[in-house]
Amino acid sequence: MNRIPAKQISMTQIGLVACASKKHTNSAQAQDLYDSPLFHKSRLFVEANCDCWFILSAKHGLLKPTDLIDPYEESLLSKPKQARDEWAQEVWRDLSQKLQPGDQVTLLAGELYRGCLVPLMEDYGCLVTVPMKGLGIGKQLKWISEHLNHGTRDVDRLYELLRELESGVGGKRTLSETTARSGWPESGVYLFFEPGETRLRSAEPRIVRVGTHRVSKGSRATLWSRLRTHRGTRNGTGNHRGSIFRHHVGMALLANDSDTRIPSWANRAAKSATIRKAEEELERRVSSYIGKMSILWLNVSDEASAMSDRAYLERNLIGLIAGRGKPLDPPTKKWLGLSSPEARIRSSGLWNLNHLTHVYDPQFLGVLAQYVRITTNRNDPPSRSLAPPGWCEHE
Repeated sequence: MNRIPAKQISMTQIGLVACASKKHTNSAQAQDLYDSPLFHKSRLFVEANCDCWFILSAKHGLLKPTDLIDPYEESLLSKPKQARDEWAQEVWRDLSQKLQPGDQVTLLAGELYRGCLVPLMEDYGCLVTVPMKGLGIGKQLKWISEHLNHGTRDVDRLYELLRELESGVGGKRTLSETTARSGWPESGVYLFFEPGETRLRSAEPRIVRVGTHRVSKGSRATLWSRLRTHRGTRNGTGNHRGSIFRHHVGMALLANDSDTRIPSWANRAAKSATIRKAEEELERRVSSYIGKMSILWLNVSDEASAMSDRAYLERNLIGLIAGRGKPLDPPTKKWLGLSSPEARIRSSGLWNLNHLTHVYDPQFLGVLAQYVRITTNRNDPPSRSLAPPGWCEHE
């Protein structure tokens, strides 16, 4: 299998911002015509977090920021449903020419502007995020202000907490040297660090994967059982069909080695003994590669649920680290993940695919700090969830 060049698998971060009723009185570029605090802050957010952005105009449909337009008085609020549906179809005709399946779209717009567009984009294969869904104007302004100001500071705070965690648990553990008797909590969140991968602004190890388990109701998986599946067997083999982490590392190794061809590796449903035998050598290479990685872990022993504190921490950790495809601590040029056929792995610097577009909640660092103290035996485990109530409602 030959390496797939990055240009063959594109992934663009696209922002869509709703127009505003308040406008300047003279003709202007669309990005300068609308004169409301929410529009101004939304513009700053998409300019900082997206590769390109467009404006959803009730009169003009889809506008480029530099389009020159006159002031107008028109709103979707005053249009009947049929007219709004026609408006959405017009916008989609233009927008679909600018999108590719796999693109990540951030929508900063109310329900009237986004309602008919979201299904069209998702059916097309785009990943759509509505980070301020359900928030009033005041809370939207607060949310954007927080996310514009935090970035670098929050990443630094994350690693500060991890240094505290590492000191309290006696250091990281190398995966190949761990066993069931290494003293794992029943459940938790884990962080992988890879030899040679360091942060951009320091020499400390960079997080390359975030994971958890038991996010489905009724699941009985333990933290150790998940780590063991990633590690592989004690004799050096493993099963990449039980670990998406192993699958992605194997795909990157294959892309880096044009002399090795194992087409069955990409078929996660294939399970015959003949296929497994043909894959055994690559399974060993994956085990060797992952086995050299080190781990930190958090004791988060709540119930199995998609709304668990583990799910909350995993999602926000990935969202902060990945930076929506623009990580503050990007991978080194030698990172194996840059050979991955998955554009999302290459752009995020993580061996993760889920939650890469999640716009993290800065409050999660406070929850993380509490679980660091719990894991290092300075606080007792909580009797209730520490995540903000209703945090899943805006996903």
